[in-house]
Amino acid sequence: WFGLHGQTIETTTAVVHSGQASAYLKMRDSADVTGAKVYYLVQEVAPAEFPELISGYYRVDNWVRGTEKQYLQFVVIAFAPTNLTTDKEGNPLAEPYPNYQIRYPLAGISEEPFRIDNAFFDFLGREDPRQGEWVYFESNIKQDFEELWGAAPEGYSKIRVLFEVRFDDKEAGAPAEADVYYDDLYMGPAAANPNKP
Repeated sequence: WFGLHGQTIETTTAVVHSGQASAYLKMRDSADVTGAKVYYLVQEVAPAEFPELISGYYRVDNWVRGTEKQYLQFVVIAFAPTNLTTDKEGNPLAEPYPNYQIRYPLAGISEEPFRIDNAFFDFLGREDPRQGEWVYFESNIKQDFEELWGAAPEGYSKIRVLFEVRFDDKEAGAPAEADVYYDDLYMGPAAANPNKP
């Protein structure tokens, strides 16, 4: 796991779902902070076949909403697939997108936070995050790409997966805070999912 744009990945042994540690995203943005900000952990892989399932657990503590668009999500990005060449309505593109995405809001928002031409939003949760407990999530990302983009990506250069807590369109006036933990993250065959609750 790594960070982008200078972010570093923190872990903690104080709050874990299993094992010795969990990934820890610490959001502490003061009332005067505006705009958008993302806290995340990232992994990039290039398997021969597009993975079938993502699953894992998240936990939220100390949720202080600083804006309507404050939420958790994970994002799957396929870079330069050779078989995806249409837009979101299925119309052929003169030039394919550099990458194709599905964004999976887990908690915190009930509507798409913004429009992005090369991404679908697939909601796994729309309520405020439940605090103080581990919450299981999963999605068959291969099936989702087939249904939303028309096919599972092939010929891609890499797949990037991000697990996030973030906000968008924040105005000055209230702090945005949260302690978010991710643990037991899995990507691979659905039949081998170790996280079945």
